Amino acid sequence: VTNRSAEPATFRVYAADAKTDYDTAAFTLIGADRASTDLGAWTAVHDGPAACANPADASCAAGLGIVLALEPGARADIPITITVPHDASPGDHAAGIVASFSTGAGDGAASVRRENRVGTRIYLRVDGALHAGVGASGAVAGYNANLNPFAAGSGFVGVDVANTGNTRLSVQPSLRFTGPFGIELGTVVLPEVRNLMPGGTGHVTASVPGIPPLLLLFAEVVLAPTPADGVAAEDPLPAPTRASAEAWAVPWSLLALVALLLGGGWIVLRIRRRRRELLAQDFADYADVIRAEERAHQTARMAGSAPDPAAPDLVGAERAATVFDKENAR
Repeated sequence: VTNRSAEPATFRVYAADAKTDYDTAAFTLIGADRASTDLGAWTAVHDGPAACANPADASCAAGLGIVLALEPGARADIPITITVPHDASPGDHAAGIVASFSTGAGDGAASVRRENRVGTRIYLRVDGALHAGVGASGAVAGYNANLNPFAAGSGFVGVDVANTGNTRLSVQPSLRFTGPFGIELGTVVLPEVRNLMPGGTGHVTASVPGIPPLLLLFAEVVLAPTPADGVAAEDPLPAPTRASAEAWAVPWSLLALVALLLGGGWIVLRIRRRRRELLAQDFADYADVIRAEERAHQTARMAGSAPDPAAPDLVGAERAATVFDKENAR
């Protein structure tokens, strides 16, 4: 351990079990508030304690390892001892040797303490029957439509990648999108998941742009095992595994535009039809008035009165009403 700062520093040096972080699928170590139960508990730093009776006891976990004070630029070589229990499970185990340095900021109730941790990995293999395996579960797919109704959107996929064997391995995921009737929409290779721990699970996500909205989207994820670091690089690899998921790829913005156009067209047709109905009613009322005047004119003639020269042309009115009725029927 080397103090590279310009001030004296006090470090806590201890061992911690390794794990696979679910959110990033990366190699990491358990938190400082928990005690190790696997390789970290088998690893004693110098003469300090390595394990706790209750792994969840934070006060015990805080006392694991040793406390080391170093002057600026000073270095200390610290021995470690790994004691493998007789009932240790065969296969790969991993841990890390951590040098932790805490700093404080501010005083009072609002103060914040920050813990900085650096470390180096330990990979250990226990003799026995070895078997490698990789699994996929919880695959989900989705589609994000573009606001532009004539542009492609993006498809996304999430899947859990699990090491189902007892040896470390890495995984190279790849993603293939297809549409209805097997239409190819794109294939991408995702970042490699390195050193997936036995029993560990990591969540892998990917988003692929340029996917057209073809109503249905089919996603297939292929997990191809690759060699891990260290001695595990010589292990035989299991067969690739696959996971699939489907999602609706609906062009909502395009459907909204079509609905707007259809709705606007219906409103225009409705307005025109209403206007024609009102005009037809006006024409019918006018024809009724003409017929009433004609009947009055006929009555006056039968009574011997002279015809009114200002009377309207009933024949023309009847013809106009007939023509309008025919046009309105069309």
